[in-house]
Amino acid sequence: MSSTKPDRAFALVDCDNFYVSCERLFQPKLKNRPLIVLSNNDGCIVSRSAEVKALGIGMGVPFHQVKDLVKRAKVAVLSSNYTLYGDMSKRVMKTLQQLAAVVDIYSIDEAFLMLETSRVKEHGHLIRNTVIKHTGIPVTIGISGTKTLAKAAAEYAKKNETTGGVFNLTPEIRDSVLLKILTQEVWGIGVKTAEWLYQRGINSAFDLKNMRDESIRKRAGITGLRVVYELRGISCISLKPLMAPKKGITSSRSFGRYVTSLAELKESLATHATRAGEKLRADGSVAGLLSAFITTNVYSKTPQYANTATVSIIPRSNASHELIRLTMIAVEKIYKPGFRYIKAGVTLTNISPADQRQIDMFSLKEMDKEEKLYRAVDSINRDFGLKTLQHLSCGISREWGMRIDFRSSRYTTNWSELPVARVN
Repeated sequence: MSSTKPDRAFALVDCDNFYVSCERLFQPKLKNRPLIVLSNNDGCIVSRSAEVKALGIGMGVPFHQVKDLVKRAKVAVLSSNYTLYGDMSKRVMKTLQQLAAVVDIYSIDEAFLMLETSRVKEHGHLIRNTVIKHTGIPVTIGISGTKTLAKAAAEYAKKNETTGGVFNLTPEIRDSVLLKILTQEVWGIGVKTAEWLYQRGINSAFDLKNMRDESIRKRAGITGLRVVYELRGISCISLKPLMAPKKGITSSRSFGRYVTSLAELKESLATHATRAGEKLRADGSVAGLLSAFITTNVYSKTPQYANTATVSIIPRSNASHELIRLTMIAVEKIYKPGFRYIKAGVTLTNISPADQRQIDMFSLKEMDKEEKLYRAVDSINRDFGLKTLQHLSCGISREWGMRIDFRSSRYTTNWSELPVARVN
């Protein structure tokens, strides 16, 4: 554990209401209108505009519970458009990569940067203005000597318009800011740990910072102790490389309706295996284990069943047809008729760089053909939209697909859905 150098600081770049911002970027008519974006199958609210927050509609609230209020307040409603959000996220992260030497992508709408300059606030404004200019997505930037403090700085900047979207949390003002942050709002503190802390009078991030090391470690282990050290300005959580290899890749979705047949489950799982293979190839990786799972709705009063099957991938591969073949073997092992399935997915583990996998001389020629084939397939799908080329086993009609009654166009990845500008 060591303090960050004075001329170096962590910065958290957080896209403002990311899903909402993506939608407003291509639909200017929504700019000042209250807007919500819904989760899978249009179930819950996962993104809200500032106008919706002012109405008192909370994050994660089931859509059916607020339908009447949404109608009265003339709130615009959209389904999640993951294709659009994923592409816009890549554009934001690519811009950040040009502005900082080290970028640690934390989520689809957040990334930590290392700023190596004494003028961190000016650099922060440069980053914010450049991201808006290049992508149209507004961001808030928190800067400080540790990742945890940078996260706190970003939250402070969101609530204080006077910061101009950039806030540098320096040691001189650290305690006054931490006093205003509730314990449960501290990055790395879970709900149960927060409840335990509240019972002992630890109500703010400031209180947590001054807590005895032995007490927090006994309750929350080394992870909790790191949080406390980070709040004190001692950097314990380093940045990860931009392209750190993933330990696992999962592709899963809930169905738009209940699925009972093996044929439809196979179509869904083949689609997930294909998506997982695309992610592997994008990372230049191969996988050694594949798990397929199916589950019923645990909230339903109907009979319950869930199961997972795991198969080895020998030799390790990222070829979609091989992943699909193994997925079909896995689902046939666990499928049971008579149940109403609501979700299925594929997880790949034992991931390693493709150029480091062990192969035999008889597999080399076949793998070379596979590499050329999927390089072409990925290129076509990248240029003309996902699913332009796909395996027939993924299905055609896909009646089991996720419900997206209010989805907007995939403006940046589908030729037939490009935005249209009209001049009167």
